Amino acid sequence: MILEIIDGVFVIIAGTLAIVLWIIVLLKKIEHKFIEKPFERLFHIVAEFVMSIVAIISGILLLLQQTWGLPLFFLATGLILYALINAIGIYGEKKYRFIVIILMVSAIVTIALIAISLALLVF
Repeated sequence: MILEIIDGVFVIIAGTLAIVLWIIVLLKKIEHKFIEKPFERLFHIVAEFVMSIVAIISGILLLLQQTWGLPLFFLATGLILYALINAIGIYGEKKYRFIVIILMVSAIVTIALIAISLALLVF
């Protein structure tokens, strides 16, 4: 039960942060500083919003103890992990070291939550 709460809160926070970040970036019209190519940027942002929505929904379902919250949690954490790894590449190439460190720590935490949740599910 406690792990479900931790997992739920984690994915809700991750999804919310991603949405808030991109809304701020889009409102300030600085998205070109992150990804220069417009076509690539469009699909990257759409993917981030999809990841965020899936993460928030899965977190809510976990907190409400719905049966399909756990499978959706694993999908959400997979999407989050992919987004983190992709962002590490984007910001690493631009030499944003502090952001890369934050993203790496986030990826490690995500992997740990996936591993712990899977281990408890199996055993």
